[in-house]
Amino acid sequence: MMLFMKDKMKEILKQCKVLLVEDDLKIRSQIEEALYMYVDVVYLASNGQEALTIFYERNPHIIITDIKMPIMDGLSLTNVIRNQNTTIPIVVVSAYSEQNLLMGFMDKKLISYMNKPINFDDFSKVLENCAYSLEENGTIESSLNAEHIYSYSKKSILKGNTLIALTPKEITFLELLLKNRDKLVTKEIIEDVVWRDEQMSMAALNNLVAKLRKKTYSSIVINISTLGFMIVK
Repeated sequence: MMLFMKDKMKEILKQCKVLLVEDDLKIRSQIEEALYMYVDVVYLASNGQEALTIFYERNPHIIITDIKMPIMDGLSLTNVIRNQNTTIPIVVVSAYSEQNLLMGFMDKKLISYMNKPINFDDFSKVLENCAYSLEENGTIESSLNAEHIYSYSKKSILKGNTLIALTPKEITFLELLLKNRDKLVTKEIIEDVVWRDEQMSMAALNNLVAKLRKKTYSSIVINISTLGFMIVK
């Protein structure tokens, strides 16, 4: 399914935390399994009240919610969230018998609504649209440590209210390592991706790493022997 999604949208989704709200355990498990093909973290809730607690505590990037649920339904959940956040992508899942209830969502700026059973080919496109929305609103970020965050939209590192500017090579290098977080990225791959048609010298690579560390913190990038570099969570 991911073969037809644009690479940039894949990378955005890989940084995402999704809140999935569904009271049917079987359907919830199916959607969760599909989501982990695309995103980093999936938070699960069986009703809107549980979902709100997670929303406040975990700050998810995307919300996928059922309509009919006990305690608090999907429309009530969406109303509360939209009163506080007008840009977070929300996707509504409904049974065919609930089509009349979708009218209540007409002014809620949904990314999409999907019918049960889920067509997982369409699901890929819906998630891609969520990624476009996140990019457009500049809300996708990746934590580097307790103080530093990388912003994909700003192409910069944030430390509190301070914006740390990066050079084009530093941006490409950092995004390459984030794409492969917790994995070794060899010097050969770095040369192919960051230097492209240029020849990379070890002095140039070491200088790039040293400048990135000086701008941020000493352990932002870990050197793995003589093989390459990595970023760890």
